[in-house]
Amino acid sequence: MPALPDVAEAWCEVLPAPLREDVARSLSALLEQPALAARLANDPDLRALLLRVIATSPYAAEVMVRYPDLLEELMAGERLARPEPPGGLRTALSSLAGTELAEAALLRQLRRFRHRELLRIIWRDLAGSADVTESLRDLSLLADACICVALDWAECQLRARHGHPRNAQGQPVGLGVLAMGKLGGHELNFSSDVDLVFVYSDAGESDGERPVANEEYFRRLAQRLIDLLSRQTADGFVYRVDARLRPFGSSGPLAVSLPALETYLVRHGRDWERYAYVKARVVNDWADAASLHADVLRPFIYRRYLDYGVFSSLRAMKALIEAEVQRGEFRDNIKLGAGGIREIEFIAQSIQLVRGGTLPDLRQPGLLAVLQRLVAHGCLPAVDAAELQESYRFLRLLENRIQAMHDRQTHDLPDDGLGRSRLVLAMQAADWAALEREVARQRERVSRHFRAIVFRTANGEAAVSTDGRLSLVWTGALAGEDADEALEGAGYQDPAAARERLGRLRDSALYARMDEHGRQRLDALMPAILAAAARQPAPLPALDGVLRVIEAIGRRSAYFALLSENPAALERLTGLCAMSDFLVRQVAQHPMLLDELLDPRVFQAAPDRDELAADLAARLAAAGEDIEQQLNALRFFQRAATFRIAVTDLSGMLPLMKVSDRLTDIAELVLSAALELAWRELAQRHGEPGCRMAGQRRRSEFAIVAFGKLGGLELGYGSDLDLVFLHDSEGEEQQTDGAQPLENSVFFGRLARRVISILTMPTPSGRLYEVDIRLRPSGRSGLLVSSLVAFERYEYEDAWTWEHQALLRSRAVAGSAAVCAAFEALRTRVLTGHVRLDTLREDVASMRQKMRDELAGAPAGQFDIKQDPGGITDIEFIVQYLVLANAHGHPGLVRWSDNIRQLEALAAHGLIEAGLAQRLAEAYRAWRSRLHRLSLAGVPGRVDAGEMVAERAEVTALWQSLFPAAGAAPLL
Repeated sequence: MPALPDVAEAWCEVLPAPLREDVARSLSALLEQPALAARLANDPDLRALLLRVIATSPYAAEVMVRYPDLLEELMAGERLARPEPPGGLRTALSSLAGTELAEAALLRQLRRFRHRELLRIIWRDLAGSADVTESLRDLSLLADACICVALDWAECQLRARHGHPRNAQGQPVGLGVLAMGKLGGHELNFSSDVDLVFVYSDAGESDGERPVANEEYFRRLAQRLIDLLSRQTADGFVYRVDARLRPFGSSGPLAVSLPALETYLVRHGRDWERYAYVKARVVNDWADAASLHADVLRPFIYRRYLDYGVFSSLRAMKALIEAEVQRGEFRDNIKLGAGGIREIEFIAQSIQLVRGGTLPDLRQPGLLAVLQRLVAHGCLPAVDAAELQESYRFLRLLENRIQAMHDRQTHDLPDDGLGRSRLVLAMQAADWAALEREVARQRERVSRHFRAIVFRTANGEAAVSTDGRLSLVWTGALAGEDADEALEGAGYQDPAAARERLGRLRDSALYARMDEHGRQRLDALMPAILAAAARQPAPLPALDGVLRVIEAIGRRSAYFALLSENPAALERLTGLCAMSDFLVRQVAQHPMLLDELLDPRVFQAAPDRDELAADLAARLAAAGEDIEQQLNALRFFQRAATFRIAVTDLSGMLPLMKVSDRLTDIAELVLSAALELAWRELAQRHGEPGCRMAGQRRRSEFAIVAFGKLGGLELGYGSDLDLVFLHDSEGEEQQTDGAQPLENSVFFGRLARRVISILTMPTPSGRLYEVDIRLRPSGRSGLLVSSLVAFERYEYEDAWTWEHQALLRSRAVAGSAAVCAAFEALRTRVLTGHVRLDTLREDVASMRQKMRDELAGAPAGQFDIKQDPGGITDIEFIVQYLVLANAHGHPGLVRWSDNIRQLEALAAHGLIEAGLAQRLAEAYRAWRSRLHRLSLAGVPGRVDAGEMVAERAEVTALWQSLFPAAGAAPLL
């Protein structure tokens, strides 16, 4: 057999010339292992891959030579051929490095384990068996395993001396090891430091023979862990540990209690720390991990509003980094240099910080996953995200292969010939020039996206420009005729009125109370507001509306930043203010609605019911188990959804009937959610209601029935909800099955009151809905909730004609499907078989006259759309009378609860001439459309008496033919 060096040299002939000599030396040493030599001689593919590993990573070659059994272990276990299973690394290391080991043995096992797993990761990477995301994940899981096993050992040693740490109540206290940066995001690079923050649950003292305060206990534990990982031994080190991200940095305590961390973040936390904590992840098993994330970190990182103010802070931070890069001449640094990895991280994490407060889906540490979710939520174009993902994978792969050469933390492209040859082979490039061109292409692309997003806006738009003269008008530096000239030049027909309005805001107590930061933001925004309002057809009302919103926002200057960073959102806000006083009032009362203006679809398409349901479900899920947060989510959903409907309505994108359908959908979804929340609250305390019938116990169910506008699918902006509550409990043992049982009647009564409370609870931003429950049996004197049996008996025996009119416009809208179906069947039976036909005409006419007497009509020269003769209510009463009078012979008339389809049914059954039905429907739609517009404008439902004279005359004539004056015979 030829000498080993000769064999090695022969095999190395396939490698680039600069690498052969170095590789041959390492290969000769490895060939001294007979089993490996035999494998390589008989397996050309294995030989080629080993040569590539040795050639591109002298570190891996050194590990294989120094620890000759490691490669054999990996091949024998087939671990080079398959991905690592979840939890596999920690389990494997725990079996090798248990708490019973002596310290020297533990140190050796930790370091040997790290060498073995890094060799596995390098091998699988270069073999093409693992992509870069798997390699980053495995590197992170390796660090997790080493940290956790070392922590277990250190804690065991400390407990033996000092006992278990406990709080003031005697409960055990644990330590959470918080991974930051790339380790937190499961994106650790090959030779990275690990950034750790140590948090323990609470103050107190250990319970051993030599007790110490928890602060000291966990300081020692953290110190011990850091030493076990970072101490340099004959086998090297495990990880360099950086703990400077803790509160107050190097000058702060090494381990901090959870309450102290919360206090620090609230009082002292800065934007760069919010950026850092985006990736924070508890590595070990710690009982308070969920509480840390939900109660401390999430409120600190993600604000409940769109936080565009963070962009300026992040830009300043990036500028400092760029200055450092320039000073250090780090042109070839693929992490910190222009177009490097850090810029991709800035893009993703800056938008996360801005949008994560309102989009819970973005609250996760993995960068690639975040980029995908940014696309899903319209925060980033799909093409941009795809390019950033490709560049990120390329640069992270390049970074890993640079660091894998010598297990050295570097981000610089090699400047020596040997290093460049290794990297060209690792990256499978044609030559160094080709690799440099590809690196330059990827970095230029990243840099372009970075400039377009972080140094401009989250939507890729240039931040609002500042017109110099308009800025001087706002500050008062330009006054009098000069200011009027500037405003007139911008487009204001009444510049003096605009200047007066600006002066009121500038001289207001609100502006005086703003802090310097908020005042600077508003000063920067005001010229853009003036310019945007001037572009509207009616600049002064548009300006007044926007300034009312600004005044309502008050000192929440993050919204000023939102509008400054998003010119399109400012343009949309100005357009809305020009269109509708209703929308101005909505945004002024609920500034979080400004978030909706970021989506360009707000003017293009209204969400359908499925989209609304998905939106509500996502908001409730993000609120967690906290009932107050759930109620807030419910309220904001209703306001945001109504706002979007109103915008598309005013934009002419949604016909009247669809407007009512969507408003009805919103109300029904809110009712269902309110009922579910209320039921869950009561059932947790009292159990589920049930009853016994024919010896069998069954669950008792509940439903909500809507009357009036909601029942008739004709809900408008600001409509009340007319509700009736029903249940199906009957028979014996009608009570709940919990530890604190209630009679079913009491349970359902409390349930209904809780639903009403959720809907009508006054909050700083108003109520969800006004609720009217007077249509229940016996009105105010009746029970709040009725059984189906009692409700049907009342409708048969005691209901007035006006109550049957109301029943005609009713639907079951929430709750049990069985109770809803039972109500619909009951409704049909009543309306087709129990209407008082002998007095129907007189009852309907009498009720209408009573309404006219009690409800004032319009003043002279105007027409009240709802109440005056020939208006909406006359049409409704005509339809109700005709349906009730004929339903006994035509049951299909009562199938629908809305006025239009009842008119269509009357025509279909030949009970009214088709042309007349169509004209009534058109008049009805026209009046309802006018009411919508007037409501949106914030004015009463009255129009000039000269409008729709012919239509009103036809309705009035029909009314008189059906309900003639005393002594005259009806025509129909």
